[in-house]
Amino acid sequence: MAARTVLTTDTLETFRTTFNSLSSTDIGDPATLTTTATDIVGAINELDSDVSSGFTLGSTSINLGDTVSTITGLTSFESASINATSSLTINSQNVATQPFAIAQAIALG
Repeated sequence: MAARTVLTTDTLETFRTTFNSLSSTDIGDPATLTTTATDIVGAINELDSDVSSGFTLGSTSINLGDTVSTITGLTSFESASINATSSLTINSQNVATQPFAIAQAIALG
């Protein structure tokens, strides 16, 4: 937002036109909102509720702040970092214990 200055020599008309331009130059045109809201506050609230709720990974919905132990519907991924606290299990098969996973990571660099 631009700083607005009113001089002591400005007329009431200068003051009015200077501050009325705030809506079009500093805030933007509400007609260009891409939400269903009709004002800036409503648009921010709408976007906040969309962004703050969570996301879906595979077919698992995850709310922000949740701890997830199982992700379903994930068919592939490019790369991953897995932090196994006791053992690593894939499709109910114990793949590695934590000490073995650490040794593998050190050996493979």
